[in-house]
Amino acid sequence: MFTAASFRVGDRVTIRSGQSIPQSIATVERYTHDGRCMVLSDGSEWRADGRRQWGFRGSYYKGPVVEPFEPGDDDFVAKRRSIGALRKFADGLTMDTPLTAEALRRILDVVDKEKASAQGAAKGD
Repeated sequence: MFTAASFRVGDRVTIRSGQSIPQSIATVERYTHDGRCMVLSDGSEWRADGRRQWGFRGSYYKGPVVEPFEPGDDDFVAKRRSIGALRKFADGLTMDTPLTAEALRRILDVVDKEKASAQGAAKGD
């Protein structure tokens, strides 16, 4: 019988892309198939060692992997998702948008304030 030594039920883990970039954060929920398959809180299934997704049908795998959670992974994932949401929002803006000019100005004011704050922090202010 194969038993998983890498992760325990309840462990926070990071799913990383093939380039070792954090994609998402999950928790180990349970093991199935005599401990060979690890089920995460997002519903995905992985080999117990986290090296490839359970049921993958290929001899060569360069996809995401599960690794132990490291400090900063959650901030990276949150930043990446926020950037994606902002890009999607901005890409959909046209003159026909239902948002008013005032609402768009408020959004832009917050963006400008955050940019100024980040520039000040980078300069050591």
